Amino acid sequence: MTFKDSKAYTAKIIRAPALLHDTRVFLSHWDEGLSVDENIQKAISDNIFARPARFYVKQFLTAFRERYIFGDEWDAALRKLVRKGKDDAVIDRVLYYHTAHADNLLYDFVVNYIFAAQSRGIEYISTKNAQEYIKNLSDEGKTTSKWGDTVCNRVARNTLTSLRDFHILEGNVKKRIAPVYLPIEAFLYIAFSIGMEVEAGDKVVNHQDWKLFLIDAATVERLFLEAHQNGFLSYQTAGNLVRIQHRFKSIGEVVDAIVS
Repeated sequence: MTFKDSKAYTAKIIRAPALLHDTRVFLSHWDEGLSVDENIQKAISDNIFARPARFYVKQFLTAFRERYIFGDEWDAALRKLVRKGKDDAVIDRVLYYHTAHADNLLYDFVVNYIFAAQSRGIEYISTKNAQEYIKNLSDEGKTTSKWGDTVCNRVARNTLTSLRDFHILEGNVKKRIAPVYLPIEAFLYIAFSIGMEVEAGDKVVNHQDWKLFLIDAATVERLFLEAHQNGFLSYQTAGNLVRIQHRFKSIGEVVDAIVS
C-alpha cells in the first residue's frame, strides 16, 4: 500500500465525493477469481450501481482505483473487511482512511484545519470556512491551476459533504464537528498501516494520520493500551521510549481478527 500523495491539490472531490454506498456494493459483488479489470467489466455489465449513467460510473471507477486498489495484499484484505465485517462504523472509518490518503486536499483539510479548529474549541465548520482555506491554497499556487470562486465553492461543499458521510462532521446544512469515535478494530487496522511506514513507537503514536480522526496522542496511547489489554499487540513505555509489537504479521491477519 502507498501512503498520502504530496502532489499539487486537485478538484477531484467534485467528481467523486465519499461514494460509500456504491463502494460497498462494488466490493460486496467482487469475484476474487477475476482480475480488477474483469471485475470492473462485470460490475458495468451487471449494472450494480445506484446511478447507471455512463459518466458517473466512469468517475466512480476512477476514484475506486485510486482509493482502494493497491496492487498487493491490502486489496484482498480490504475486500474481506467490507464483505465480512460486522460493524459498519469500522468499515466506514477504514474506507475514509484510504480515501483521505488518495486525496491530499481532503487529508490536509482535516489534519491542518479541522483538527486545529477542534483543538481551539470550535464546533462548526461552514462552507465559507472551507472555501477560504481552499482559496488560500490556490492563491499560494498549491493547486493544479488557479481556481476561481466557483471551483473553490464546489470543492468546499463536496469536501464538507464527504466528511459528513464519513462521520467526521455531522448535519445537513450547518456542519458540526462530530464526536470523536474510532472503534478499536479500525484502530488496529490503521495502527498496522502506520507501522508499515514508520518503525519507532513514539513516531507511530504521534503520527499525523491520527488527526484524520480528530484524536490526539493521549487518546492514541489509550487506544494502544486497550489493544494491549485485549491481546491484539504489545504496548510498552519507559520514559520517552515506546515499544509496539504487533501480534499479526500481515494486514490479512489483522482483518481476520477484526471479522472473527
